[in-house]
Amino acid sequence: MGQKERIPQLDIYRAIAILAVLAIHATSRTLAETLDTSMFHPFLFINKFSQFAVPSFVFLSGFVLFYNYIDRPLSGKTLGKFYGRRMIYIIVPYIVFSLAYFALKMTAGHTWGLPPLELAAKLWKYLWTGTAYTHLYYVIIIIQFYVLFPLVLWCLQKVRRLAAWAPIIGLLIQWGFVLLNKYMVNHGYWKLSKGSLAITYFSYFLLGAAIAAYYPILKKWLILTREGWRTGKGPVWITLWLLWAAAGTVHVELWFNNYTKKTVINSLWYEGFSNLHALLSCIVLLQVSFLLYGAGRSLLTRLLLSIGACSFGIYLLHPALLFLYRKLPFHGGSLAYMAAIAGGWLVALLGSWLVVALAFRYVNAAWVVFGSAPQKPKPGVQRSGAQAKQM
Repeated sequence: MGQKERIPQLDIYRAIAILAVLAIHATSRTLAETLDTSMFHPFLFINKFSQFAVPSFVFLSGFVLFYNYIDRPLSGKTLGKFYGRRMIYIIVPYIVFSLAYFALKMTAGHTWGLPPLELAAKLWKYLWTGTAYTHLYYVIIIIQFYVLFPLVLWCLQKVRRLAAWAPIIGLLIQWGFVLLNKYMVNHGYWKLSKGSLAITYFSYFLLGAAIAAYYPILKKWLILTREGWRTGKGPVWITLWLLWAAAGTVHVELWFNNYTKKTVINSLWYEGFSNLHALLSCIVLLQVSFLLYGAGRSLLTRLLLSIGACSFGIYLLHPALLFLYRKLPFHGGSLAYMAAIAGGWLVALLGSWLVVALAFRYVNAAWVVFGSAPQKPKPGVQRSGAQAKQM
């Protein structure tokens, strides 16, 4: 197996996606607090348009996994290293932060007085379902994909051309479950939190797998270049971006009508436009990442690369900073309110980024809390692969 091209642009991709995650969480309260005011629509747009964040991370996980493993023999040794790294750099930090957020919730709710068995049962449920805090469900989704990964990899290695159909297969699996779940829930047969099930993100994961399998061929279509414009790819790129903007805007407006006019429509419309926007976002974010990286080693590029390298730690830590920030008293009118929301986003980003970056720089055991440290390529050695990070 030849050495694969390193793709440093993926850290910029991670940075953009984590900025969207922070935007969602920073504006989570605004939808209820600004309803029937002029501020509602802008905050709704930020919150709903940014919903591509988690699907984009799922896509990136699929891309990185298959990019790095599609040409490797599927042996016991390979799988042992694969699961060993995930255990160390994902599950251990997940458990650490689940315990920390469990303690935070119990302290904030003054519920430490519960019987020990009830506390233990509650903690076990939080760990198993990723509900110790609102954002940890993502780790449970990724763990599910890691469990399924060897089977999917084996299928694509046995029948390589199956990768071309992977996005369609992913859509069929995902929407088959969406429809089944809607029918079953509506008829009272079960109550599932489908947002924490990997099957509801299959289209993104398998889109990542397909692009990874054909990356050398697709690269010239994915990356915006002058040469691409000269060879007629421009109209395809313009159409992609227009569809992306339109799908995201329609999704936002559906929610706007629901909130303000109490419009009742089939929930599949929300699901459909959300899915379409997120799928297109996966490609658009790749293009933006290559554009920003190609702009040279500018300050913005260096900052985004650093944020992306620390993204998993930022993801784990930032809700705690938002929780503390929201304890501060804020007063004033609309401008003060908007400044307070923007301040929350900045505190969540800058605070968690600073803590994670300093921990990786000065604390040898930082991986226990924040996962895999940013890798520094050795002089004269080109690191292969697509940077197999968690997020």
